[in-house]
Amino acid sequence: MIALTCLPLNPTIHEINSRVMLYSSKVETLLDGEFALEDAPHATLKDGSVCIPQHYLSYQHSLRSVEALVLKMKYSDLYPIFVSQENNDIYIQIGIIGYDNYQSKEAQSNAKIVYGRKWRVEPNLPTSEIIQTVFLAIKKAREHEIRELMRITIHDVTSTPFNNHHDAPLITKSVDQGFSRYESTEEAENAFRSLLSNIRYDGIEFELNVLEKRHSDQWLVELSSNVPDSSMLREFDGLKRVSYSIELLSINHFLRGLMATLIQLSDRHVDENFLFDGVPRFSWNLDIIEIAALSGKTRSLHVDEDKQAFCQNWQRMNYQTDATRVPFLADSPLGRRIKRTINEFGPLDGVLPNFSDATYSDCPQQ
Repeated sequence: MIALTCLPLNPTIHEINSRVMLYSSKVETLLDGEFALEDAPHATLKDGSVCIPQHYLSYQHSLRSVEALVLKMKYSDLYPIFVSQENNDIYIQIGIIGYDNYQSKEAQSNAKIVYGRKWRVEPNLPTSEIIQTVFLAIKKAREHEIRELMRITIHDVTSTPFNNHHDAPLITKSVDQGFSRYESTEEAENAFRSLLSNIRYDGIEFELNVLEKRHSDQWLVELSSNVPDSSMLREFDGLKRVSYSIELLSINHFLRGLMATLIQLSDRHVDENFLFDGVPRFSWNLDIIEIAALSGKTRSLHVDEDKQAFCQNWQRMNYQTDATRVPFLADSPLGRRIKRTINEFGPLDGVLPNFSDATYSDCPQQ
C-alpha cells in the first residue's frame, strides 16, 4: 500500500525544510506514532500538495496512536474493531455481533457478541500496514462466520462441514481423500439439485439454474438465490444469482466451489465498504492505473544524487526494523529442519534467522 503524509498546499521551501527536520514533531500533518527522517524526500502530487511517502517515515506506535487510526476506519457496526494491550503487546481484535450459528434464530432471545483472534501490532509497523491488518482481520472474522453458516443435512443430520472448529488431526486420519464423480451432466444436475434442497446458508436457499460445460473443459454453475428478510448477509442485497466454475462433476467440487464463491462475495463486500478517512481504500472502483503511477512516482525518490546521506540513514533504519522481526531458532527438531532447508538455498540476502549474520543492501547509485 502506498500512503502519503501531506504538507500544506504550495508550501514555501522554508516550510518544507522546517517540517522535514530530524525533530519530526514539527511536521504538523504526520499522524500520531509517525516520525519523518531527516531530509526525507517529498513528492508533489497532481493537486499541487507536497507529501512525504510513508516508506520514508519511522514509526513508534502506541495504544493511543493505533486507537486514533481505528477511529478513522469504518466497516459495519456488526464488526466492532477493538484495540487492546496485553503485556505491552498491542493487538487488534474484531468483534462479531449476531446470533449463534448453531441454533435457530427463533430459539434465541438476544443476539450475542463473540471475538476473533488477536492480531499483534508491532510498534514499528507502518501505518499503512496497520490499516491493512484491520482490513484482513475483518475479512477473516467474516469468513469464520460464513463457514459456520453453511448448513447441510445428510441422513437427517444437519452439520456445518466448512466450519473452522473441526478436529484436523482426526480428519487426516479418518476421512478418505477419494470422492465420486458423475459421468454425465444430467446425472450431476439431478444430484446437485437434490443436494441444494438440503442446504441453507443463513436461511438463503439455492436452486440450480445452469450446469454447462465450457470450452475450457470446466463446467459453469449458476444458482439462483432466495434470500429471506432475516438474512444479515448484506452482500446478498439485490443479488439474485451466484455463478462459479468447477473442474470436475463431483459433490466435492460443487460444494467447495460454492463455499469459495461465498467467501469471495464476502471479501468483495469488505473491499467496497471498508473505509479509511471516508474513502473505500480497497474498492475495485479506485483507478489501479493511477495507483501504479503514484507508486512509480514515490517509491524511488531516495535515488537522487543529493539524497545519498539520507539513503544510507534510511537503509540503516530499514535494516534495524527488519532485525527486530528475525525469528529465534531453538536447538529443536523444527529449528534444525528450518536451518537445513535455508542452507539448501545457498547464500541468501536479507536478514536471516539468528544462526547467521545479517547484512543490508548498499544504497542504489545513479
